[in-house]
Amino acid sequence: MDQETIDKMIEEHELWSNYGGDVGKKANFHGLKLNDIDLRDSDFQNVDFSEADLRGANFNRANLQESNFLLANLQEADFERANLTKASLQKADLRFANLWYANLKAADLCRANLEEASLQFTDFSNAVMIGANLIKANLMDANFVGANLEGANFCGTALENTNFSDAILTGIVIGAENLPKIPSEIVEEYRKTFWLIESMKK
Repeated sequence: MDQETIDKMIEEHELWSNYGGDVGKKANFHGLKLNDIDLRDSDFQNVDFSEADLRGANFNRANLQESNFLLANLQEADFERANLTKASLQKADLRFANLWYANLKAADLCRANLEEASLQFTDFSNAVMIGANLIKANLMDANFVGANLEGANFCGTALENTNFSDAILTGIVIGAENLPKIPSEIVEEYRKTFWLIESMKK
């Protein structure tokens, strides 16, 4: 699908959104091959991107609230400052993706693969991230307040200034070197369930 066709879909979707569905057409990208597509600053609330190939796509500053990225390939995609509130990213492949300052409040990232993703200053508050793969991800200054991280893998992650207040950390996999970076009261509550491993070289 070329950029001209995508631009037309964006225009039709914005009309559909702005006029309550009376004009235009809701976009649907399910299963499409959209490598390196440019969707920066677009408004795609509640749109279906499930199973789409979006490797290298640019979603910089896009509004993607409640959109569906189930099983989407988002390797190296750029979501910097994007709004993904309540979006579904279950089992999505986000390896090496950039989510600096992205808003993922209450998003569903169960079993999502975020290996080596850039997640600095990302807001994951109240997100559901059961079984998420965060190996070697950069989580400096990320916000996990109230998030469910049960069984998530934090091996080799950068956790400086990461906020885990009220997060569920049952059964996480974590390197022993990162324990001091988690508040002691949280470690005390969940430590018996942690899977501790030796340090991983980055």
